[in-house]
Amino acid sequence: MSVESVSLGVSFRVLVNQESLNMAESVGNVTRHRKAPVVVRIGGAYKLLYVPVVSGMSLAHHYQRHLARVASSMGLSVTRMSLLGYFMKFADDKIIKSYYPEVAGKVDKKDPCKSERAIVEACTVADVGGFLYTDGLVKRTSRFSFSYLVPALDAVEQGGVGSTPQLHVRFTPQAKQGEQVPFYNDNSSALYTATFLLEVDGISRLDVCQALKGGPASLGRTEQLRRFEASVKALIAMLGNLAFGAKRTRNLPHWKIQSAVVTGAVGVAPFVPSSGHSPDYIAETLQRAKSQQEQGVLKSYKILAYNREGLEAGGVETATTLEKAIADVAEWIKSNFP
Repeated sequence: MSVESVSLGVSFRVLVNQESLNMAESVGNVTRHRKAPVVVRIGGAYKLLYVPVVSGMSLAHHYQRHLARVASSMGLSVTRMSLLGYFMKFADDKIIKSYYPEVAGKVDKKDPCKSERAIVEACTVADVGGFLYTDGLVKRTSRFSFSYLVPALDAVEQGGVGSTPQLHVRFTPQAKQGEQVPFYNDNSSALYTATFLLEVDGISRLDVCQALKGGPASLGRTEQLRRFEASVKALIAMLGNLAFGAKRTRNLPHWKIQSAVVTGAVGVAPFVPSSGHSPDYIAETLQRAKSQQEQGVLKSYKILAYNREGLEAGGVETATTLEKAIADVAEWIKSNFP
């Protein structure tokens, strides 16, 4: 059994204008954009600001929807609920009986290994995105991670972020009082950044079975690589079209990927590319990889960049598109899998 970590990472910066991708609450007739605190250094001092964000849960939800569709198109197993975009994740026997006929009768609360195998075999989304079957005490940690989508700190420091309510009106023919209602919807604009990490070696691996029964336990190398391929295609579809978030039918964002760094790595721990909060994040990612290789933490790595901002790249090879950068690093990972 290999103990080496194999990972695919992406950090990117995307300019987004007039978006309502993640709304958090309604106050009166105003629907507010989700906001979160960030600490920035302005004028030699650290200050706390509240800025518009898109949650990692929102990003993960849409990624899993794309993954379900890709898996189905590739002939990989996926449950009907995942294809419909409902990720109840096999919560308990009642949920399984009502919504997951694919594993009904195959799980056994007295045999966690049997339950884990049945669920992982039945659904690529559960394999890659994790699940929690409480009646059988089986927890599978997600193989992928998303940060929040947050304004890049260098843009925040220069005032390049904003959020303003936009007026909308429900109109009726006679404009009677109480029928014609004004309401406001928060729209935000910023240079955003986010980070994605995929722990490739964990795909198709059965952790509970290994722990309880010992020895290697997985769905096999062929299935692992096919599900990895599906995971990569889902990521390309999502980032290549900014295909995530809410309120898109009347607030389809104006967007452009400005830059990105894509990493593939084999080593002791998953290698996470530097967040895109400063113009040197591509070069910093390469410096960190070199340093970790010198210290014996990384065995090998591949780094590509997409760089239409003209940022300092530190010698990182540049791809013509973000999609190509992700695809080429994924191919390197398949060729260097332990």
